[in-house]
Amino acid sequence: MSSTSPEPEKLSAVVVALLLLGLFAWALLTLPIPPAIILVVAGTLAWVGWVRVGYAHPVRSRKVIATYLCAVSFQLIHMAEEYTGGFPHEIVQLFHSSRPWSERSFLLTFVFGFGALWVLAGAGALYQVRIANFMLWFYALGAGLLNAVAHFVFPVLKGGYFPGLYTALGHLLLSALLLYLLVQESREPAGSLRPSASRRPLPDRARRPTSRAS
Repeated sequence: MSSTSPEPEKLSAVVVALLLLGLFAWALLTLPIPPAIILVVAGTLAWVGWVRVGYAHPVRSRKVIATYLCAVSFQLIHMAEEYTGGFPHEIVQLFHSSRPWSERSFLLTFVFGFGALWVLAGAGALYQVRIANFMLWFYALGAGLLNAVAHFVFPVLKGGYFPGLYTALGHLLLSALLLYLLVQESREPAGSLRPSASRRPLPDRARRPTSRAS
């Protein structure tokens, strides 16, 4: 009997790549260039990491999904700081962008739009949906690590406080933990993962009480 794993389907990777190209085109044509570049770099790194590391073995561990959901929850706090500090306006001013970026557009796209996708990805990850697993990688590398690091660079460029700075460290730590868990799980053999409580085998029938013969 062969010990090699069956080759995973490729359709999910192709679909995600096409969707990313559309996202990149939209970002580069409409957003101020610096956040657009962050989005493009994050999406590219996430796709490469997902395909090369985690594609063949979608997430099964509750620990990974729980960490992801905690990180998404903290991101809402982070984006609340960004919104109250006028993050879109500050980005435009910092880089002297000719493209306006309103708080309304920021809320609709990055808070509500991507927020819905992050929640749906968590639900899909429970069922080992590969595209949902890409969103975990996209979050860890893009909305998490790169975004958090950028929030330490922006205040240096401005010479003072920049919206999102106070919550950037927590964002960075949770995203780094999520990325570590994603890589760690991808290295675990599929059979070595502990089954969830709902998948544990039932007790042996021999242990069940049997009716006494009359």
